[in-house]
Amino acid sequence: MRPTLGSFVLLAFATVGLQAASPAPIPVAVPVTGGSIATLRTGDVFEMRLSGMPAEFAADFNLQFTIGQEGTVNVPLIGEVKAVGMTASQLERAIQGKLLADKIFTRPTVLINIAQATRYVSISGGIRAPQRLSWSSDLTLSSAIGNCGGLSDFGSGKGVRIIREGKVAGAFDLKEISKDPSRDPKLLPGDQVIVRE
Repeated sequence: MRPTLGSFVLLAFATVGLQAASPAPIPVAVPVTGGSIATLRTGDVFEMRLSGMPAEFAADFNLQFTIGQEGTVNVPLIGEVKAVGMTASQLERAIQGKLLADKIFTRPTVLINIAQATRYVSISGGIRAPQRLSWSSDLTLSSAIGNCGGLSDFGSGKGVRIIREGKVAGAFDLKEISKDPSRDPKLLPGDQVIVRE
């Protein structure tokens, strides 16, 4: 039996229907990496630039800021703004919102760059070379002590303390960590490591 024009049309509609019914591709989540999602901490230094304002104010806002012990920065024309715990984009929005709410500028655009911010941990006590180390996201307790030359002749691997934001975050035994590296804690910016002597 020869196919008719009607059967071709029916087949075309059936094919279109099948394609329309097929599920949409599932979007792949791309992990966000890099300094852009890092939250600001006390002592961080960042650059701020502001556009969308009269030229005479431009120099006042193209500045470098250091976050003080109170966790704030003093921004021209608006005063103290909380910065600790915020990402760069959150702080940008907070400053823009304050400039708008106080009716200082009508269309401000704030840009904050913390890419050059350097963060540290300090290692002291019974180690060969007590020092302040540049922090990185993969810095652990044992690697930090290793970067300082290891334990001194009088240093004890037991009861190594991590001080975080003025409180003891934990006490660790380096021998136990060497047996089970999964127990090696990652350090955060501003941590103080104190090795017993």
